[in-house]
Amino acid sequence: ANLDPCPFDQDNDSDNDLLCGELDSCPFDRDNDADSDNLCFDQDLCPHDAQNDADSDNICGNVDTCPFDASNDIDSDMLCANLDTCPFDQNNDADSDMLCSDSCLLDTDSDGVCNGVDSCEYDFDNDMDSDSVCGDVDSCPLDNENDVDSDSVCENFAISIRACGFSVEAWDAMSIDILTDTDGDNCDDTLLLDSNLEAEVLARIQAAFASAGGDGTLEIVLSD
Repeated sequence: ANLDPCPFDQDNDSDNDLLCGELDSCPFDRDNDADSDNLCFDQDLCPHDAQNDADSDNICGNVDTCPFDASNDIDSDMLCANLDTCPFDQNNDADSDMLCSDSCLLDTDSDGVCNGVDSCEYDFDNDMDSDSVCGDVDSCPLDNENDVDSDSVCENFAISIRACGFSVEAWDAMSIDILTDTDGDNCDDTLLLDSNLEAEVLARIQAAFASAGGDGTLEIVLSD
Protein backbone atom coordinates (compact mmCIF):
# COMPACT_ATOMS: atom_id res chain seq x y z
CA ALA A 1 0.00 0.00 0.00
CA ASN A 2 1.13 3.55 -0.70
CA LEU A 3 2.17 5.49 2.39
CA ASP A 4 0.41 8.80 3.09
CA PRO A 5 3.11 11.50 3.23
CA CYS A 6 0.78 13.72 5.29
CA PRO A 7 -1.44 11.43 7.37
CA PHE A 8 -3.00 14.36 9.24
CA ASP A 9 -3.39 16.66 6.23
CA GLN A 10 -6.33 15.93 3.95
CA ASP A 11 -4.82 18.15 1.24
CA ASN A 12 -1.43 16.41 1.42
CA ASP A 13 0.75 19.51 1.36
CA SER A 14 -1.37 21.48 -1.11
CA ASP A 15 1.30 24.14 -1.69
CA ASN A 16 4.08 21.58 -2.31
CA ASP A 17 6.53 23.15 0.13
CA LEU A 18 7.32 19.79 1.78
CA LEU A 19 5.43 20.82 4.91
CA CYS A 20 2.24 19.02 5.78
CA GLY A 21 -0.71 21.27 6.51
CA GLU A 22 -0.78 20.75 10.27
CA LEU A 23 2.86 21.90 10.45
CA ASP A 24 2.69 24.58 7.77
CA SER A 25 2.20 28.17 8.99
CA CYS A 26 0.95 29.03 5.49
CA PRO A 27 -0.58 25.85 4.11
CA PHE A 28 -1.55 27.52 0.80
CA ASP A 29 1.61 29.58 0.37
CA ARG A 30 4.62 27.77 -1.07
CA ASP A 31 6.94 30.58 0.05
CA ASN A 32 5.49 30.67 3.58
CA ASP A 33 5.07 34.44 3.94
CA ALA A 34 8.03 35.50 1.80
CA ASP A 35 8.00 39.10 3.07
CA SER A 36 7.63 38.12 6.76
CA ASP A 37 4.65 40.41 7.39
CA ASN A 38 2.63 37.67 9.09
CA LEU A 39 0.31 37.44 6.09
CA CYS A 40 0.31 34.35 3.92
CA PHE A 41 0.27 34.77 0.14
CA ASP A 42 -3.44 34.04 -0.16
CA GLN A 43 -4.20 36.89 2.30
CA ASP A 44 -1.42 39.31 1.38
CA LEU A 45 -2.21 42.05 -1.16
CA CYS A 46 1.53 42.66 -1.53
CA PRO A 47 3.13 39.26 -0.91
CA HIS A 48 6.66 40.58 -1.55
CA ASP A 49 6.29 43.90 0.25
CA ALA A 50 6.49 43.70 4.04
CA GLN A 51 4.95 47.18 4.39
CA ASN A 52 2.06 46.36 2.08
CA ASP A 53 2.00 49.49 -0.08
CA ALA A 54 3.13 51.94 2.61
CA ASP A 55 2.13 55.01 0.58
CA SER A 56 -1.30 53.62 -0.40
CA ASP A 57 -0.89 54.31 -4.12
CA ASN A 58 -2.02 50.81 -5.09
CA ILE A 59 1.52 49.85 -6.13
CA CYS A 60 3.29 47.32 -3.95
CA GLY A 61 6.59 48.56 -2.55
CA ASN A 62 8.70 45.94 -4.28
CA VAL A 63 7.70 47.35 -7.70
CA ASP A 64 6.98 50.96 -6.67
CA THR A 65 9.59 53.43 -7.90
CA CYS A 66 8.76 55.61 -4.90
CA PRO A 67 7.46 53.27 -2.18
CA PHE A 68 6.97 56.11 0.31
CA ASP A 69 5.62 58.71 -2.11
CA ALA A 70 2.00 58.29 -3.20
CA SER A 71 2.50 60.74 -6.08
CA ASN A 72 5.60 58.88 -7.31
CA ASP A 73 7.90 61.84 -7.91
CA ILE A 74 5.22 64.24 -9.11
CA ASP A 75 7.77 66.82 -10.27
CA SER A 76 9.75 64.23 -12.27
CA ASP A 77 13.14 65.20 -10.88
CA MET A 78 14.13 61.62 -10.07
CA LEU A 79 13.67 62.28 -6.35
CA CYS A 80 10.80 60.73 -4.43
CA ALA A 81 8.89 63.16 -2.22
CA ASN A 82 10.24 61.69 1.01
CA LEU A 83 13.76 62.54 -0.20
CA ASP A 84 12.95 65.67 -2.20
CA THR A 85 13.49 69.03 -0.46
CA CYS A 86 11.21 70.61 -3.08
CA PRO A 87 8.71 67.87 -4.03
CA PHE A 88 6.75 70.18 -6.37
CA ASP A 89 9.72 72.04 -7.84
CA GLN A 90 11.42 70.15 -10.66
CA ASN A 91 14.46 72.43 -10.45
CA ASN A 92 14.75 72.08 -6.67
CA ASP A 93 15.23 75.72 -5.74
CA ALA A 94 17.25 76.62 -8.83
CA ASP A 95 18.24 80.03 -7.46
CA SER A 96 19.33 78.62 -4.08
CA ASP A 97 17.27 81.15 -2.13
CA MET A 98 15.96 78.41 0.17
CA LEU A 99 12.49 78.81 -1.38
CA CYS A 100 10.93 76.14 -3.53
CA SER A 101 8.90 77.15 -6.53
CA ASP A 102 5.29 77.39 -5.38
CA SER A 103 3.82 76.63 -8.78
CA CYS A 104 1.70 73.48 -8.94
CA LEU A 105 2.53 70.96 -11.58
CA LEU A 106 -0.95 69.58 -11.07
CA ASP A 107 -3.92 71.01 -9.20
CA THR A 108 -6.85 69.00 -10.51
CA ASP A 109 -9.60 70.88 -8.67
CA SER A 110 -8.02 74.35 -9.08
CA ASP A 111 -8.23 75.08 -5.37
CA GLY A 112 -4.67 76.34 -5.09
CA VAL A 113 -3.52 73.19 -3.27
CA CYS A 114 -1.20 70.98 -5.29
CA ASN A 115 -2.04 67.37 -5.94
CA GLY A 116 -0.07 65.22 -3.58
CA VAL A 117 -0.73 67.46 -0.60
CA ASP A 118 -4.40 68.15 -1.36
CA SER A 119 -6.51 65.91 0.87
CA CYS A 120 -9.34 66.13 -1.69
CA GLU A 121 -7.74 66.38 -5.12
CA TYR A 122 -11.10 66.44 -6.94
CA ASP A 123 -12.99 68.64 -4.48
CA PHE A 124 -12.50 72.42 -4.68
CA ASP A 125 -13.94 72.79 -1.16
CA ASN A 126 -11.73 70.10 0.40
CA ASP A 127 -14.50 68.35 2.33
CA MET A 128 -16.51 71.43 3.17
CA ASP A 129 -18.74 69.69 5.73
CA SER A 130 -15.74 68.10 7.50
CA ASP A 131 -17.08 64.55 7.47
CA SER A 132 -13.84 63.04 6.12
CA VAL A 133 -15.55 62.37 2.77
CA CYS A 134 -14.42 64.53 -0.14
CA GLY A 135 -17.18 66.41 -1.94
CA ASP A 136 -16.71 64.61 -5.25
CA VAL A 137 -17.72 61.30 -3.62
CA ASP A 138 -19.88 62.64 -0.78
CA SER A 139 -23.58 61.89 -1.22
CA CYS A 140 -24.31 64.91 0.97
CA PRO A 141 -21.36 67.25 0.46
CA LEU A 142 -22.85 69.89 2.77
CA ASP A 143 -24.27 67.53 5.40
CA ASN A 144 -21.67 66.18 7.80
CA GLU A 145 -24.04 63.49 9.04
CA ASN A 146 -24.76 62.32 5.48
CA ASP A 147 -28.53 61.93 5.65
CA VAL A 148 -28.55 60.52 9.18
CA ASP A 149 -32.27 59.66 8.99
CA SER A 150 -31.88 57.82 5.66
CA ASP A 151 -34.73 59.69 3.99
CA SER A 152 -32.66 60.39 0.87
CA VAL A 153 -32.71 64.11 1.69
CA CYS A 154 -29.52 65.78 2.85
CA GLU A 155 -29.93 67.90 5.96
CA ASN A 156 -30.18 71.66 5.57
CA PHE A 157 -27.15 73.76 6.32
CA ALA A 158 -26.89 77.50 6.09
CA ILE A 159 -24.21 78.95 3.88
CA SER A 160 -23.29 82.57 4.14
CA ILE A 161 -21.42 83.97 1.18
CA ARG A 162 -19.57 87.25 0.98
CA ALA A 163 -17.85 88.35 -2.21
CA CYS A 164 -15.91 91.57 -2.65
CA GLY A 165 -13.90 93.09 -5.46
CA PHE A 166 -15.22 91.15 -8.43
CA SER A 167 -16.07 92.91 -11.65
CA VAL A 168 -19.68 92.92 -12.74
CA GLU A 169 -18.55 91.34 -15.98
CA ALA A 170 -17.02 88.39 -14.13
CA TRP A 171 -20.28 87.64 -12.35
CA ASP A 172 -22.40 88.22 -15.43
CA ALA A 173 -20.20 85.89 -17.48
CA MET A 174 -21.17 83.07 -15.15
CA SER A 175 -24.82 84.15 -14.90
CA ILE A 176 -24.46 84.64 -11.14
CA ASP A 177 -27.59 86.50 -10.18
CA ILE A 178 -28.23 85.19 -6.67
CA LEU A 179 -25.86 87.54 -4.85
CA THR A 180 -26.88 91.02 -3.80
CA ASP A 181 -25.41 93.63 -1.50
CA THR A 182 -27.89 93.34 1.35
CA ASP A 183 -26.13 95.53 3.90
CA GLY A 184 -24.70 98.33 1.74
CA ASP A 185 -21.03 97.53 2.32
CA ASN A 186 -20.20 97.25 -1.38
CA CYS A 187 -19.84 93.49 -1.08
CA ASP A 188 -22.33 90.99 -2.46
CA ASP A 189 -23.68 88.64 0.17
CA THR A 190 -26.51 86.20 0.69
CA LEU A 191 -27.61 83.24 2.79
CA LEU A 192 -28.58 79.96 1.14
CA LEU A 193 -30.65 77.41 3.04
CA ASP A 194 -31.73 74.71 0.63
CA SER A 195 -29.18 71.87 0.58
CA ASN A 196 -29.74 70.89 -3.03
CA LEU A 197 -29.54 74.50 -4.17
CA GLU A 198 -26.37 75.05 -2.17
CA ALA A 199 -24.30 72.51 -4.05
CA GLU A 200 -25.34 73.83 -7.47
CA VAL A 201 -24.97 77.50 -6.61
CA LEU A 202 -21.68 77.01 -4.80
CA ALA A 203 -20.22 75.32 -7.86
CA ARG A 204 -21.23 78.29 -10.01
CA ILE A 205 -19.89 80.81 -7.53
CA GLN A 206 -16.58 79.00 -7.25
CA ALA A 207 -16.32 78.83 -11.03
CA ALA A 208 -16.90 82.57 -11.20
CA PHE A 209 -14.29 83.10 -8.50
CA ALA A 210 -11.75 81.12 -10.51
CA SER A 211 -12.61 82.89 -13.77
CA ALA A 212 -12.19 86.28 -12.11
CA GLY A 213 -8.51 85.55 -11.84
CA GLY A 214 -8.34 86.04 -8.09
CA ASP A 215 -8.93 89.80 -8.24
CA GLY A 216 -11.55 89.57 -5.53
CA THR A 217 -12.15 87.85 -2.23
CA LEU A 218 -14.71 85.14 -1.57
CA GLU A 219 -15.70 83.99 1.90
CA ILE A 220 -17.96 80.98 2.34
CA VAL A 221 -19.09 79.90 5.80
CA LEU A 222 -21.03 76.69 6.43
CA SER A 223 -23.03 76.34 9.64
CA ASP A 224 -25.80 74.18 11.09
